[in-house]
Amino acid sequence: MSWKKVLGKSTIRVATTALLLSQLFGAVGSVSAAGNDVEVHLIGINDLHGQLDTTSIVSDKKVGTAPILATYLKEAQAKYENSLLFHNGDSVGASAPVSSLDRDEPTMEWMNMMGFDVGSLGNHEFDQGIAALKAQIFGGLDPKEGKVTHAGAKFDYVNANVIETSTGKPLIKPYVVKEVGGVKIGFIGLVTKATPSKVSPAGTAGVRFLSAEEEVAAVNKYAKELQDQGVETIIVLAHDPATTKEGVTTGEAADLAKALPADSPVDVIVAGDNHALANGEVNGKLIVQAYSYGTAFEDIKLMIDPKTGDVTEKSAAVTTTFQDGVKEDPESLAIIKKSLDKHPELTKPVGTTDGSVTRTDAYNNEAPLGNLIADAMRQADFGDKAGAADFAFMNPGGIRADLPQGDVTFADLAKIQPFGNTLVKLELTGAQIQTLLQQQWGTNADGTPNTKTLQISGLKYTADLNKPVAERVTSLTLEDGTPIDPGKTYTAVVNNFMAAGGDNYKVLVDAKSSLAGPIDLDVFYQYIVDKFKGGAIQAKTEGRITNLGASTEQPETPVTTEVISRAEFVSALVDMLKLNQVAAAPAFKDVAADAAYADAIAEAAHAGFIQGYGGNFNPDRDITREEAATILAKLLNNPVSDKNAAAILAGFEDGKTVSAYAVKSMATLIDKGILSAADKKLLQPKQGLSNSDAKALIQKAVAAKAS
Repeated sequence: MSWKKVLGKSTIRVATTALLLSQLFGAVGSVSAAGNDVEVHLIGINDLHGQLDTTSIVSDKKVGTAPILATYLKEAQAKYENSLLFHNGDSVGASAPVSSLDRDEPTMEWMNMMGFDVGSLGNHEFDQGIAALKAQIFGGLDPKEGKVTHAGAKFDYVNANVIETSTGKPLIKPYVVKEVGGVKIGFIGLVTKATPSKVSPAGTAGVRFLSAEEEVAAVNKYAKELQDQGVETIIVLAHDPATTKEGVTTGEAADLAKALPADSPVDVIVAGDNHALANGEVNGKLIVQAYSYGTAFEDIKLMIDPKTGDVTEKSAAVTTTFQDGVKEDPESLAIIKKSLDKHPELTKPVGTTDGSVTRTDAYNNEAPLGNLIADAMRQADFGDKAGAADFAFMNPGGIRADLPQGDVTFADLAKIQPFGNTLVKLELTGAQIQTLLQQQWGTNADGTPNTKTLQISGLKYTADLNKPVAERVTSLTLEDGTPIDPGKTYTAVVNNFMAAGGDNYKVLVDAKSSLAGPIDLDVFYQYIVDKFKGGAIQAKTEGRITNLGASTEQPETPVTTEVISRAEFVSALVDMLKLNQVAAAPAFKDVAADAAYADAIAEAAHAGFIQGYGGNFNPDRDITREEAATILAKLLNNPVSDKNAAAILAGFEDGKTVSAYAVKSMATLIDKGILSAADKKLLQPKQGLSNSDAKALIQKAVAAKAS
């Protein structure tokens, strides 16, 4: 099977970054020599996450929202005689409040209204467990609170790699056949194998996920079944990460393509999960992904021989949903209005902040926002007339955004806690509390530390990080300094993710008693309203956590020779730009989803600043001056030409030692006065960067970008 390779050019969906093209185009492909081939267009989206009313920014322009996306999708389908509409998972879950407050029924209603033909499961469809997943898809009362009755999807869902343990069969049908223009197209569904690590253990209770080898065998099996039914055009809707950079497509979806036979009947693999752009060929399979949140959609063009059913040509275009000049779809607006009318609190400010209530370094230390959330959890009403709990613990990975400077709305709070977790009150002994704190300090498979510092309320502790984990907590007291009694029973509030042993907090599974309570976001919202009454929302670090082992004193002479790592540099850049668009883990094999720097690396990858090497990012390796330059140059408009770049670098004694990939970037930074010689007329491109030098470079680049 031949196809015309098309690579869209990446854009950046970040409000603080305006870098690339105003529109993503892939070639539509030439007409097949066989004049009677049937042209079919598969129009699709992935990772919508219920962002019905969320406006994103691409190249300083507004994009997205369901009413805008709907207009694009309807116009795309209207252009073609033969088309099908699909979504590739994570349409629900971690959603905007306009959808999440009604258990994502507004998003399901929108997809039904749009007339989607087929969809696949993403990891977030499992957030609330199998019963909730089935209610959303097949209709019925949602088991969470029992307040929402789902109408069910009016289109087919497919998945082949999630198996019900009770039956040994696929959770839902593994594939479906659609006929359009007289040709048949088979859709096989998959979801990322990392799903069990991405959701609460309770979310995947009752099912298992096929291994990589089993998954390939399943795809081959179902592809054969489709062929036996006369279906030769086969699409895998794989909610697996993939990214195309500089003509190379990598990620879990690419690994699947490589594992399938070269002559596999699979023609296209649609990717998802990591909110990136993919549009490239791997082992004869076209792999496509269209970012997330409705900011883009893919148009996959297939030329199909009606006699054999084979695809003779295939290509894809990924289009950004810019709002300018586009009329909003009235049916989509009506769905949003119905939700806002039902929840007027979504449009009203709940207070203001000065920008200091952040989650900064929450994986390692006490953070202002962590304290605020934990305090709210501790005060939660469980209907047991017991008053506030003794303690509360919040996992740092569940804090997904900072409180913005200025007005704060319910929607802002929902971005901080987007998962709709249930709070759980547990009875734990003082000894179990100490064990819980010890479980903050894990170890990655390669032996490196994996720290997830809990944000706490009601207690204080000191940890000597130089000691073994079992001896690390040297002081553990109540807020007033009273020692916590190892044999006494206390009450503690956590979310249901933690209560089920998520993030390795396994001691919580052994709690003496467990009482499920309200939704975390509802509690956080009400606490903000009651405590601050629409005024200034305040929180700060209070000495709840004291970590010993690393000196907090400033040396008499600033140290400038200690170089920083790639992860530290990226984290500093993301922090300065205040990027906060991504909920998914980064798609690098050597970056753990719960690593302290994972969020920053995910943001940077999503923004197009970094791409890694062979699927790895090498987060702990020292960053070089030329590597830093290639990242920062992406912030800037009007890069120097190749000719000028060569001339600029020629002015330095070691200009010819700059790696080819970094020539233009370093020259651009030099031209704009951001980068200067490291020593006299030497650039020293392979030299590392000190903390102070890195900070200065980032500040200059950000200032130049804003000017």
